[in-house]
Amino acid sequence: MNIEDFNNLVDSTVRSAAELLITKGEEYAGSADRLANFKRGAKLTGVTPLQVALVYASKHYDSIATYVRKDASGESQVLSEPIEGRFDDMINYMILMKALVKEDQPPETALAPKQFIR
Repeated sequence: MNIEDFNNLVDSTVRSAAELLITKGEEYAGSADRLANFKRGAKLTGVTPLQVALVYASKHYDSIATYVRKDASGESQVLSEPIEGRFDDMINYMILMKALVKEDQPPETALAPKQFIR
């Protein structure tokens, strides 16, 4: 893939993932707290919101892994949605998990850039 095509893929993926994150966020959160569905799931199951998010993300990871295995073996595949949508979902779950981690940290240390000593 040439650089221009790759850059276009990055741009369209970021746009598509962002649109999906916003649309599904309004559907799933159901409140002013964008992470509310993970917190509700945590209370329901007795685990942390981050663990809930990981379980939700694992569904998409498993779907991607199945796709890759079948592709490698040349097996035909019938998909309920394009695999690209699963990739976008995984990107979004990583963002949501990052938000959960950031929310749980004190403001002065939350995802601060690391300083490297040379």
